[in-house]
Amino acid sequence: MSVIFKYTKYILMFISAIQLARFSPEYLDPILLYEYLVLIAFCFFLGILEDFLKPSKKTNILVRVAIIICSLVLFFTSVSLKSTATIIFSIIMFIAISFSVYLEIRQKD
Repeated sequence: MSVIFKYTKYILMFISAIQLARFSPEYLDPILLYEYLVLIAFCFFLGILEDFLKPSKKTNILVRVAIIICSLVLFFTSVSLKSTATIIFSIIMFIAISFSVYLEIRQKD
């Protein structure tokens, strides 16, 4: 049963990326669409690394910092385009991933 849950997140992330690319609303600018896809790609990459390859602590933190940078870029773009939902989403992602980096650094080996 745990195998089903292990692969479900990849299926859901893949479906969400396809749905975002195919059925993006008219009010979503293409630059925001591309930034969302890059953010999903980094999250997908982090999940694959953690589940299958067991990366080192430095690699794990580096990928999380890349996700933080993507969320900051998404935030600045959404502020300039005045997209309220994307501003809220990028702030939440920034806080959550920053906290996970903090916990990863503070974790005792």
